[in-house]
Amino acid sequence: MNIKHFSVLIIAFTAVSCLNKSNQPLLPAASGAPGDVLVVMNNSKWESAPGEAVRNVLSLPMEAIPQDEPKYDIINIQHHAFSNLFKKQRSILVTKIGKDQSEVKSLVQKNMWAKGQIIITVVAPSDSAFIEYIENNAVKIISLLDNMERHRLMKAFESSSEATLIDKIIKKHNIKIIVPKGYKLGEDKNGFIWLTHAYRDIIQGILIYYYPYTDTNTFTRDYLVARRDKILKQNVPGDIEGSYMQTELLFPPIMSEYKLNNKIYTAELRGLWRMENGLAMGGPFISITQLDEKRNRVVTAEGFVYAPAHKKRDLLRQVEAIILSMEFTDNQSNEK
Repeated sequence: MNIKHFSVLIIAFTAVSCLNKSNQPLLPAASGAPGDVLVVMNNSKWESAPGEAVRNVLSLPMEAIPQDEPKYDIINIQHHAFSNLFKKQRSILVTKIGKDQSEVKSLVQKNMWAKGQIIITVVAPSDSAFIEYIENNAVKIISLLDNMERHRLMKAFESSSEATLIDKIIKKHNIKIIVPKGYKLGEDKNGFIWLTHAYRDIIQGILIYYYPYTDTNTFTRDYLVARRDKILKQNVPGDIEGSYMQTELLFPPIMSEYKLNNKIYTAELRGLWRMENGLAMGGPFISITQLDEKRNRVVTAEGFVYAPAHKKRDLLRQVEAIILSMEFTDNQSNEK
């Protein structure tokens, strides 16, 4: 089937009735756990090739974490069970496969039955057409779900954040970033900021560092990893004297490039960190690096997780949402 016949309609649902005083729809908050996707597909399809195609996409392993964890946890129900209770789920994939469908189409709706919700509907006239669509659009489907997960986290963090700490970073570094409640400032020196959130035996850290832009090879994986290791050796010591954080090179970081919010060129690294010359500590990290053209500096924001014996997918998504909130400000009071 020709890909040009596929249509993707992105609809932001806005209620025209039942409005509150702020002219916002009176919708409940979306339900379900982070990473859940409700798949509406009848058993005959779920237990055959169409269901396998969906599972192959949604259950792909999360990149660059120590243990295998799926990108999403799947909940399957049949069409007759898709009641109002299930319609409040945070992420929903609705499938319609049958001869009554004239062509392959997909529809994306947001906030239809609940706030913070995304619904992806895929219709197809046959199993083979449905499978072809899912396989050809796997990246798009995962991207839609990922973006909505980040949006939910950002909204939650913005509503409960460390305003004083955010303002301090803006005034000193001309960098704005969401700092959720519970994060503390560990270091703030020489273009290096370390924010940390520790509870039980889990540590989530945010590192922000910057340096002058002098090399056209800056935005390459080798350069960014070497610069990362140099800065972390100087600024992120371990519990044992002489130990420090480094990149685990046995599993080289994955680099991707994109324009964040369709504006700023962004180099992203996903990989593993470890402690050099110290205790057997390690975990996943994700970093984004951007060029602050106004100040001719390269700025990296990184989130890392230390969570022995815990699943790390959702913890990593939380720090990812934080670093992706980074913006450069116009404040001139403390330019370096």
